[in-house]
Amino acid sequence: MVEFLASMPFWYWFVLAVVLLIVEISTGTTYFLWPAAAATVAGLLDLWPLDGHWRTQLLVFAVVTVVLTVFATPKVKPWLHKSQKDHLTLNERGQQKIGKRVKVEEAFSSGEGRVRFGDSVWAAASEDGADYAKGAEVEIVRVDGATLRVKAV
Repeated sequence: MVEFLASMPFWYWFVLAVVLLIVEISTGTTYFLWPAAAATVAGLLDLWPLDGHWRTQLLVFAVVTVVLTVFATPKVKPWLHKSQKDHLTLNERGQQKIGKRVKVEEAFSSGEGRVRFGDSVWAAASEDGADYAKGAEVEIVRVDGATLRVKAV
């Protein structure tokens, strides 16, 4: 093993970094992100200043991994979770409509009518059974299948 480490070319660090990044992309945990960054640093340092000193390369790899894990994780984790919270309804198209304002396309009768959402006309029902005139603006409060539940603005 020592013989392998002593003769290891610099690009092995970059291969290790790529493998760790692939694992990180598969898991999305940041557990493999910092060792991948450390492997990149060790590979870059191996190009010139640490040329062939495998003990120093391993030390740099270990220290950079620990430092990034301790100091970078608290900065990156909230950012990752924030971006996920921003897109909670990404695959729920009905939920994306809630809170949007739409115009009544066909006047409501007995609490039911049609509204224009985007370039489509949707069946709609008022939450409180109220009737709305054509052209009135209403807000979507719920989606029941293909029917939008609306209320007055």
